[in-house]
Amino acid sequence: MDRAEMFEKMVESVGVGVAVYGEDGRYVYVNEAYAELLDTERESLVGTPLWTVVPDFEADRFEEYWESLDDGETRTDETVHEFGDTQVPVSAVTTRHRLEGVPYHFGTIQDISELKARERELREKNERLEAFTAVVSHDLRNPLSVAKGYLQVLREDVDRDEVELIESSLDRMSILLDDLLRLAREGHSVDDAEPVSLAGVVAAARQTVRTDEATVTAEGDIRFLADESRLQQLLENLLRNSVEHASENGAPTIVVGALPEGTGFFIEDDGPGIPSDEREAVFSPIQSEGSRGVGLGLAIVNEIVEAHDWSIRVTEGRAGGARFEITGVEPA
Repeated sequence: MDRAEMFEKMVESVGVGVAVYGEDGRYVYVNEAYAELLDTERESLVGTPLWTVVPDFEADRFEEYWESLDDGETRTDETVHEFGDTQVPVSAVTTRHRLEGVPYHFGTIQDISELKARERELREKNERLEAFTAVVSHDLRNPLSVAKGYLQVLREDVDRDEVELIESSLDRMSILLDDLLRLAREGHSVDDAEPVSLAGVVAAARQTVRTDEATVTAEGDIRFLADESRLQQLLENLLRNSVEHASENGAPTIVVGALPEGTGFFIEDDGPGIPSDEREAVFSPIQSEGSRGVGLGLAIVNEIVEAHDWSIRVTEGRAGGARFEITGVEPA
């Protein structure tokens, strides 16, 4: 096998589009994958100028681009390749090499259509979430401020511990509103994770959730990295969800605890549970009529889980109720 055959066999087996063009900007070689990506034949591309396939290049500026690369230099870029009616967003890698003293550009391309679609979907989702939270924040802050004002008036006439509890709850509502806006505006990532104790955050969450006659118990404790405020919001929402739905069968028992080997934590109740065909839908902020829960509670739980790069699943608890398991935590 001579060198030319070896070269062709190699580039045909790499699994990505490969093309070579010379100083005049015209393709001298493309492999089958490159042609297939543009839904054409190899023969149609050989001899075609680069700027016909890559609109980002301008014919009258190609010489300037060609001269800007040194031998052995590699550049990467994300651009669009098109040919005929086909348009494909690609990740491109271009390297300058010489063959028998003649300079060529060797380029590889990979289809990134799915990546771009996910980025667009995420961007649209964040825009919708930010717009929604801005409206919700405005509509909730006004009555919250009024409530705080009346509480100050009430404090002058009433000296009871319940007044402090009301103030604590109102302060917690303000924090949650701030966190909700921050979650929408800063995207999904958590950059300021710190060591937290599951038992400690559970205790704090219980202080702000009305549990009525429900019994809340804890099993074990683990320390892991998290945004403590968001973690508390997550636990508050799950506790509130269990109290609301498990109470259908009377005073519920709710258990919060650590999963084996510190892999995560769970919360479960002894209520009616969630049918298997509804478990994935409970995290959607818009649910069908008759489904378990309507609102942002579990949707926010899912956002917080994703923000930490954790995973959450719904299953059946030991007493037959709903069980939420959060895994993927990083031990502290």
